[in-house]
Amino acid sequence: MHSTDSLFQLEAAWQNAGQLVLPSQLESWLVSEGSLTALLKSRCQTFRLELVTEHWQALPGFLQQQWQQVQGLKRDVILWCDHKACVYAQSWLPESTLEQMQPLARLGAQPLGEYIFQHASLQRGQIEVALLEAGLCLPVIGRQGELWARRSVFSVQQRPLLVQEIFLPGVLEL
Repeated sequence: MHSTDSLFQLEAAWQNAGQLVLPSQLESWLVSEGSLTALLKSRCQTFRLELVTEHWQALPGFLQQQWQQVQGLKRDVILWCDHKACVYAQSWLPESTLEQMQPLARLGAQPLGEYIFQHASLQRGQIEVALLEAGLCLPVIGRQGELWARRSVFSVQQRPLLVQEIFLPGVLEL
């Protein structure tokens, strides 16, 4: 069994999305620059965010180096469309970002995308993708087959945050 930390940070071979041949069924989802929440909502009748976990912890090593910070808020959610689990998402918000934008620490069941995409200062870094091995066990959802994931560092008001998303089989039904 893999933790979601190792799933996203250590074991995935992240690559620039523009340098890979992506599966045609998922390509538009993987490279979409806009709000994934808005895209999902446009494709289904009922949308729901399930907050799996949200807590303070040490940032992964590569983020500590990149952001020169040690602590942050880790948030794991599942995005459901028409009662199908479509995306498992994880975000990392360093302490300095939360100090600048305190509403990010109190999102609860509100999607992160709804908050950050309303800011004119929003900038999205490069989209990286990875093919995750079969057999991963995700909280709430259980063991999965081979899945595609993407991640990007965003900047809002010149403050960074990392968003990582795993595309679940339910997204193919939208």
